[in-house]
Amino acid sequence: MHFRFLVPDSESPAEFETASLPFEKMTPKKQAYRIWDICQKTFYLRNNQLVAGYLQGPNSNLEEKIDLVSIDPHSVLLGIHDGSLCLACVKSGDTVLLRLEAVNITDLNKDRNESERFTFIKSENGSTCSFESAACPGWFLCTQAEPDRPVSLSNTQTEAIITKFYFQKE
Repeated sequence: MHFRFLVPDSESPAEFETASLPFEKMTPKKQAYRIWDICQKTFYLRNNQLVAGYLQGPNSNLEEKIDLVSIDPHSVLLGIHDGSLCLACVKSGDTVLLRLEAVNITDLNKDRNESERFTFIKSENGSTCSFESAACPGWFLCTQAEPDRPVSLSNTQTEAIITKFYFQKE
């Protein structure tokens, strides 16, 4: 199993070269990663909401690193802000919402029943990974094709909804 991340290749921003990063070496402790979708949008906070967009120049320091704790080879906890805000999947009627909750990511690993809404099933597909909610099967972490839209969850896959991500260990 390997993660692949994209590195700018030449003057053209549309051309990229890949390099791999082993994922199986993850440990139960928190590790920081860069994450971006297959359209090269990175995550950042805007009005306390996780958003995916193109950050350049002085705005690039707004990029949020993803804190990841591996529960087992296929299950992970995801957080930001040094693991003090965690991504949670919450049912609301017929839909599932992605929320940031103020909880310590390393505390979640201690109680699996309590942490289910924070748990994502990691699936690798070539050089990318997707994350399915453990609490809400069939719902995947996603971004929108349009930049500067909230990171959310979706149970459908279209060209407008992106569920594939790249990682780079910090």
